[in-house]
Amino acid sequence: MYIVNLYKISWDRKYTQEEIVKTTKLSPTTVNNLFSGKYHDYRLSTLETISKFFKCKIHDILIEIEDK
Repeated sequence: MYIVNLYKISWDRKYTQEEIVKTTKLSPTTVNNLFSGKYHDYRLSTLETISKFFKCKIHDILIEIEDK
């Protein structure tokens, strides 16, 4: 399973969730879920939007964790 590592990448680049929502047009709930690591059913379009915002590759924002 993979989780999104938005907390660290946004901290390193000094972006708030509100800035990400405003720029990407993703819903506040989606962005909050991606930050919390609780969201596991990712749409490719959502990951592409986030990676374009941070100017990185999709694999740069994903962390693989063991299934429970």
